[in-house]
Amino acid sequence: MINADLYLLAVIGRERAGDDDAPYRVRRQMEPLLRAWAGARLEAVTLSGSYPKATALRGSDVDLLVSLAPETPGSLAEVHAGLAAHFRDYAARPRNVSVRVQFQWASVDLVPARRRAGSTVHTLWQMRYGTWLQTDVGEQIRYVRSSGLLDEILALKIWRRRNVLRFPSFLLELAVLRALRPGRGVSRSFLEMLEFLASEFVGARLVDPVNSNNVVSDALTVEEKSRIAGAAEMSLRAASWAEIL
Repeated sequence: MINADLYLLAVIGRERAGDDDAPYRVRRQMEPLLRAWAGARLEAVTLSGSYPKATALRGSDVDLLVSLAPETPGSLAEVHAGLAAHFRDYAARPRNVSVRVQFQWASVDLVPARRRAGSTVHTLWQMRYGTWLQTDVGEQIRYVRSSGLLDEILALKIWRRRNVLRFPSFLLELAVLRALRPGRGVSRSFLEMLEFLASEFVGARLVDPVNSNNVVSDALTVEEKSRIAGAAEMSLRAASWAEIL
């Protein structure tokens, strides 16, 4: 292992979220509050996002999939708004597919989703676009977690944080999986990732592996993608790893 790999793995180890029970404890404590809102139509509250994928950094938000029964009444927009209203005492803030609340130590993103009858696929509301999307969050988690590229994903998340970039986590993960293959050494892979971001990312079409109609790369504008590409170009010109991460 070369010194660059040792350096990057040390940075990743310092910034990686711990393996403690805290996110799962948040899930357990939030469940009765969510049941008070949804009643018998609440089927499950499951940890989603970066923690179950093992791609969370220290201080990452906790994502909870709020799985609602297929017969849950009302439009998805109404469900989304109703959840925000119910949690107004928790500084609820509607976001694209979630409602962000402040609960104890954490920012928690509650993702209300109506399960499709006979399957594990859920339908979510996209407030930013005024439409819905369908996906299987559990399959997304398995897809990323089994990629063999978790260190590379964590490194790119650290880089995103350092450069203060808007780069949604699932899109970031899909970009890593498009650009790289496992087993090449984290420093070599990271440079290849920067090359991809600088040269191909703006025009890349990255889709949900569960539902090809869900074009995840559309979550960013061309301007936002160009900002990521520009930051990657600057990092590729850096004189040392310490300037990059």
